[in-house]
Amino acid sequence: MKDPEFAAYYALSKEKIRLEISLEKLKENIEQELDKRVLIRNLNKITKYVRHIAL
Repeated sequence: MKDPEFAAYYALSKEKIRLEISLEKLKENIEQELDKRVLIRNLNKITKYVRHIAL
């Protein structure tokens, strides 16, 4: 990981995968018809994470 461009691409790809997994879990929770409060809590976690990586 000596190449800064590759390191940045790798980090971005890692974050993208993490976000995709979180969204897939949320989708599964919706399909399972979980409690609305649980869904909102999970959505808020994803929103907070997106804000964190966007900085």
